[in-house]
Amino acid sequence: MTWKLKLVLFYTNLRKPLDANKDGIEKMRKESDKAAWLGSRLFDQVVPVKKRTDLSADGVPIRIYQNSEAADQRVLIFYHGGGFALYHLNAHDNVCRRLAAMNNCIVVSVDYRLAPEHTFPAAHDDAFTAIKWVRNNISGYGGNPNDLFVAGDSAGGNLSACMAHRCKKEGISLKGQVLIYPWIDGKLDNPSIERNGNGYLLLRDTMFWFQKQYTPRVEDQCKPDVSPKYESNFEGLAPAFILTAQFDPLVDDGFNYYNQLKSAGNKVTYNEYPGLIHGFINIPKVSPQALKAFDDIAAFMKAL
Repeated sequence: MTWKLKLVLFYTNLRKPLDANKDGIEKMRKESDKAAWLGSRLFDQVVPVKKRTDLSADGVPIRIYQNSEAADQRVLIFYHGGGFALYHLNAHDNVCRRLAAMNNCIVVSVDYRLAPEHTFPAAHDDAFTAIKWVRNNISGYGGNPNDLFVAGDSAGGNLSACMAHRCKKEGISLKGQVLIYPWIDGKLDNPSIERNGNGYLLLRDTMFWFQKQYTPRVEDQCKPDVSPKYESNFEGLAPAFILTAQFDPLVDDGFNYYNQLKSAGNKVTYNEYPGLIHGFINIPKVSPQALKAFDDIAAFMKAL
């Protein structure tokens, strides 16, 4: 683990911006936004893009990143992380800029509704609404509606995995799915949650708190629509790239899902990044491995 990442952990263990014991959701959002802003300033940079456009996708706020005015560009639909309760478009602005620049594609960042104000299936419905809007409208921004990827980190990785299943069921073709330390299993009982659930930014208790905010009904927590591990059919899904981190409570989620997809005959790539923690995609300059993850995403997309 690099000294920069140790510094991040010192700050987060001291301030606990993702501590579920904060005084209410608004204070937690304020603390997490502050930490995200500081992390991006210290351990990332603003990658230039030619144009950003904020608009509504049938009621769902989105931000479109464009680097070119050419037609028929590849499109990546991005869902941010935050346990379904935190963050917004600005929190992952640097991530989307970098993805657009490195992949010479349009990125559509989706600002889905958050819990606890909006519980399941609000975020998942917004995620699919954005896909339908992109298919119907992205050609007006230079995008190819038949060359679509979904991507996201943490809760956004969950949304991406769920959208891959939903698109298959709805007959919508996706070129690929990029799942960055995704939340996959609603049981929250994988060994890595106990192993890495204290001291590495994302806390075990906070994970259960997030789950309770978005799926307050226990009977919803392992439904396939929110917990894709429990889907009944894994055949014929879009090619996947699953990225995990060594010290992430969700590392087992990603690895187990990789095995599920692979066993069903899907094209799937898996990479666990040593020495990294949950959230590394937002602070890539903490480690060469974090920057390498963006190169690996680019290589995965280029190959499809």
